[in-house]
Amino acid sequence: METIFIVIILQIAGTLAILAELLIPSFGLLTLAAIGFFAYSYNLLAQNMPEAIIPFIIINLISIPATFIFVVIRLRKAKNLSLKDTIESEAFISPVKIGEIGTAITDLRPAGTAKFNDKHIDVYSEGGYIEKGAQVKVLSAENAGVKVAIYLA
Repeated sequence: METIFIVIILQIAGTLAILAELLIPSFGLLTLAAIGFFAYSYNLLAQNMPEAIIPFIIINLISIPATFIFVVIRLRKAKNLSLKDTIESEAFISPVKIGEIGTAITDLRPAGTAKFNDKHIDVYSEGGYIEKGAQVKVLSAENAGVKVAIYLA
């Protein structure tokens, strides 16, 4: 096989090793392999075709960063296609206002249902058990739900 073909194969192998290092964490082993591929290809060029060293250096100075940029752009696009770790929901809109007074329709142990302005709302008590029919006051309304406490008028 002619020297130029071996050099080209070594150059491609070096570039692929650098790309693999970006995708596979090998703690620098693939980078060392890439350096070896490039060094051996330049050694072959220096022994057999010294006039071709400068063109190959120019080609590497253009192709390696261009390939790196291409891979980074593709990885960013692929990241947008993957599922997120968390779910971002719409803002919680409470059906009741803080401080509003209602009546427990069920026993709250600590969760249950209360009636506010003719609306049945799922609530949970701040403390513990609240009996059915007791007056309750809204303390907070968050994503977790509507927190109430017994209302003593």
